[in-house]
Amino acid sequence: MVAAVLIIALGLAVLAGPVAAGDAAAGRKIFEERCARCHGANGTGNGPDLAKLHPTSSPVNWTNPVVMRQWSDQEIVDIITKGGKAVGSSPVMPRFGGKLSDAQIHDLLAFIRTLAK
Repeated sequence: MVAAVLIIALGLAVLAGPVAAGDAAAGRKIFEERCARCHGANGTGNGPDLAKLHPTSSPVNWTNPVVMRQWSDQEIVDIITKGGKAVGSSPVMPRFGGKLSDAQIHDLLAFIRTLAK
């Protein structure tokens, strides 16, 4: 019985995607430099550059735990790396692959995950 519960728990963890293993403090700095102009200073999706970009939808409100539970870590990494258009999301979300290292992307992910707690 215990073994079955452990197997199920492990399976759910694998389906949820990798855990954000980056440095949230370093991710905060990246966020402030590269993301806050659109995603807002607190991650609520209301940054000052949105009016200039004329997006068809607002960025995700990263402070909403219900919304953020719907996104796996890998999905967030893909959006950051490939840009919104490449993953069927907002076409105004730029790609940061090649601009940020993998470690920086995981730092950013770790910070984003702190916002909905």
